Amino acid sequence: MSTQTAIPTDSHIDTAERIAAIAAEVLRIDPADARIDAETNLYELGLESLNVVELLSQLETAFGITIDVEDLSSDLFGRFGNLVEFVETKRSQH
Repeated sequence: MSTQTAIPTDSHIDTAERIAAIAAEVLRIDPADARIDAETNLYELGLESLNVVELLSQLETAFGITIDVEDLSSDLFGRFGNLVEFVETKRSQH
């Protein structure tokens, strides 16, 4: 049995770049310096409970999605790729 690595689509890359820019703004870091990729742990970049609320609000506005409390899990921000997948799933539900 072979495993294949998913090749990111342009849409996925655009979503990831937009989320990275929003996260960098919320965390008040330079996006070029942050080098946010799929494996980045946002908590290690300084994400804490107060700016989680700001990040979620900005994601809702930017992507036209609704994020419910029950959607949140501790690993959602532990790996940036999880957050991108979450947002893309929410977008596809609308």
